[in-house]
Amino acid sequence: IECDENRLKQVFLNFIKNGIEAMPNGGELHVKTMIHDNNVQISIQDTGVGIPKEKLKQLGEPFYTTKKNGNGLGLMVSFKIIENHNGKVFVESEPNKGTTFNILLPAKPA
Repeated sequence: IECDENRLKQVFLNFIKNGIEAMPNGGELHVKTMIHDNNVQISIQDTGVGIPKEKLKQLGEPFYTTKKNGNGLGLMVSFKIIENHNGKVFVESEPNKGTTFNILLPAKPA
């Protein structure tokens, strides 16, 4: 992919940190990559507390947070960085089962 690697590093660290914080009693965090329809897909999946459906829609809004000490800017900035790379973020979550952040970025033509 063509990217600003420091910006993407910021996104990955943010999503991974959020995943770790969503598992206060421990759990598993998986990071997977694959090529899918001319896109690179990066999935960051945790087995944490999950996010209720009604709150999923608001993720990425400025100052909206589901965390006690969050300021609601990390996801907003991360989503914007992915958008600026012509990518998309899809979030899947189920309470008490965990959350997956799927990042799709256009693959550079070979």
